Amino acid sequence: METTITDINDTEKEIKVNLPFGEFEKFVKQSEDNAIKEIEVKGFRKGQAPRETALSKIDGQKLLADAADKALKEVYPKIIKENNLEPLGMPEIQVLKLAPKNDFEFKAKIAVLAKIDLPDYKEIAKQVERKEVFVGKEDIENAYKQLKEMKDKIPEEQIKQINFDNPEELKKILQKDLKLQKEMIEKQRVRNEILMKIVEKADFKVPEPLIETEFRKTIENIKSNISQAMEMTFEDYLKKINKTEQELEQDLKKDIKNRIKRALLLKEIQEKENIKATQDEIKKEVDLFKANFSKDKNQEEIDDISLSSYFEERIEQEKTLQLLESFTLISKIIKP
Repeated sequence: METTITDINDTEKEIKVNLPFGEFEKFVKQSEDNAIKEIEVKGFRKGQAPRETALSKIDGQKLLADAADKALKEVYPKIIKENNLEPLGMPEIQVLKLAPKNDFEFKAKIAVLAKIDLPDYKEIAKQVERKEVFVGKEDIENAYKQLKEMKDKIPEEQIKQINFDNPEELKKILQKDLKLQKEMIEKQRVRNEILMKIVEKADFKVPEPLIETEFRKTIENIKSNISQAMEMTFEDYLKKINKTEQELEQDLKKDIKNRIKRALLLKEIQEKENIKATQDEIKKEVDLFKANFSKDKNQEEIDDISLSSYFEERIEQEKTLQLLESFTLISKIIKP
């Protein structure tokens, strides 16, 4: 088998393959054997007619097409593995030569991740302003007032945990909760700003198949939510947001492209900094998930391998974001 791999651009490669007939012949015979088992020839039981007689009743082009399909399923993965390629999505296959007793030739176009040259992410993170949050008396009083107004709407099991008879103690709890909320909001803002600035400095192309795959998932989720939660048609939704389907697609793809870039850059930083999740950290998250898993569901339905892989990725991502945050400095206090 002769294989030639050519770079089309930063995110696409072309694989050209020539499979000599001596190697392709086994796939032809497999297709013939399968077809003969199903063919019915007058005077013989199904699949029992002489080979040549049975083959004369079968469309030769269909046999070749089936043989080509079998060859592709075996040869393509082998080429990918031997050449350490990491294609994104399915390849675009084009058959170049397919004829009786001839070599089989095809080419495959695959999408790959572009090489990412990381900008100075540490210096970029230092430019992001991280603010210390502050909870004032007015914040606390407003939260306390809102809680009292909602008292009749709070579920009974929750109302038991709120001591309205001790306003000062309740306000201390509210102050703590408000501070945590503000800290979470500020943390997310800082992380988004750091990643946005890194994306702006990183010049690399996102493969179209990645964008298309995420777009299809996103648009299907939107349509499902519109139908179930908003109880309206997709066309009515477009009218409501005053956009055409093409405009919505353009906006979504732009957002998806930036999300993918952030994820890829974060992964690249993680690898450069050699950030890993420990087995203890992964086990702790898995055990916590299982402990909170609905009792109505069977624990045996949980795929431990997939769950561990998911939390490993989550932990490593969180550690990478924490690293980037560590380069920022507290510059001022937000006061109400």
